Amino acid sequence: MKTRFLALWTVAVVAVATAFVVHLAIRFENVRLGYEVGAARKQQRTLLEQQRKLGVEAATLRGSDRVETIAQRLLGMRLPTSDQIVTLDDAAPRRALSGATQ
Repeated sequence: MKTRFLALWTVAVVAVATAFVVHLAIRFENVRLGYEVGAARKQQRTLLEQQRKLGVEAATLRGSDRVETIAQRLLGMRLPTSDQIVTLDDAAPRRALSGATQ
């Protein structure tokens, strides 16, 4: 009887110890994942802020005033005169007058 009690007692102690170790492992993993999620959220906030800044910078670089200034100063372009502007309605008669075929 005493041997059976001792065997059951040993099994119970091992089961409790195993459950405690598993509990600690799960708790440790939970804390580790919490830190990992926190780091990922921080990185997400940083990337969103960077994306916002780049969007503002892209909008600034696409500004018509800036593009016009670069076209005039660096590329030597100028605004077209009225005789250089061809509308779609005028395109067919001009081609016929100039003898161009397409």
